This record gives sequence, structure tokens and C-alpha cells, in this order.
Amino acid sequence: MAERTQEQYQVRFAWGAGGAARIAHGAHLVVWVDVLPGSPDAAAQRRALRNATARVPDGPEVVLGHLGNATAIAERVTGLQAERGDRCVVAVVAAGLHHAGALDDAAEAAGEAVDVPDAPDFAVEDLLAAGAVVDALAAVGIDHTAPEAAAACAAYTGLRRAVKHLVTASESASVLGREHVHAALAVGPDLVVLRESRGRA
Repeated sequence: MAERTQEQYQVRFAWGAGGAARIAHGAHLVVWVDVLPGSPDAAAQRRALRNATARVPDGPEVVLGHLGNATAIAERVTGLQAERGDRCVVAVVAAGLHHAGALDDAAEAAGEAVDVPDAPDFAVEDLLAAGAVVDALAAVGIDHTAPEAAAACAAYTGLRRAVKHLVTASESASVLGREHVHAALAVGPDLVVLRESRGRA
């Protein structure tokens, strides 16, 4: 059986750390999409992002994607293309839901990486935000997208007017609480770099 791949596409999409490992090969930018934090605790949120970034294959720059900064991500990609004088391959990865357990808490307390499942649960907020990123890339002419990325984009564009309602009514939001959900949705449009590029040409 042939190995699953999206290597022929400039814009790719997958779920979780396992998906990142599969589609980040040859990428110049990885967009880790995580709209709603798994915990209202700021320290826990930072640890979760560090753990996620550590599981992304070495090499490409890693940025955080959410519903408010798709335009900034598209601008970063066009900037990278200008710097390289060539196209920039983008891997959009939806974090999905990870249900932390007692062992995860113990690992975090010890400063160790959490063993996150390769196949996280579906998270509608991350699908829509990933679609927003793909849509913003298409708007600046970066539209050689994998079918998986095109489907995420269609979900976002088709539901654009209902995005905030869908997110606030989601499974993730019901666990997190209204105040923290609204805070996450109010995050500004700035680019957030989680990891600089490590020598990728």
C-alpha cells in the first residue's frame, strides 16, 4: 500500500501531531491551529503549545493560527516567498481536542512532554480556523491546495456568517466556559511565532 502524502500540494491540511509529521515534510511554514485552549489556566496553555511545537518535525517555522490572524499568516507566507524567490509550502495543522489525563498532568508537572495521541478528536473551531487560513492564502494567489485543505476552506467559507455561533456552541466551548471562549475569540490579528525556522532553505 502506498504511503499517504500531500507532497504534491503547496497548501496541505491534517490533524494533530501525527498529521503534522505526515504533511510537514518539505514545508517552509507550519500553521498550528488551536482556537480554544484546553484549559483556562495560562501556564497550562503555554505548556500545551510548547508540547505541540516540540512534536512538529524539525525545520520549518511554526506559527499559531486562530480565527483572527489568517490575514497575518497569509502575509507571512507571501513574505517568505519573496525572501526565497520561490514558492512557500504551507502545512496547516488543526490541533483538535486532547483529553488530558492524570498521567499528562504528572508529565507536565515534571517538565516532560505530554504523550498526545496522534489522532485527536474533531474540533469544529479548529476546522473553521484552518479553513480561514486556507481561504486567506487563496485570496493572495496561493491556491494549489490539497483536497483536505480545500474541504476545510469550503467549511469556513460556507459557514462564515455563523462561525462565532458555532464556536461558542461547540463541545470545546461547553467545557471551557463562556468568559474564556470570548477571550479566545477576541485574540488580535498579530502573527504569533511558536518556533523560528531551523535552517530550512
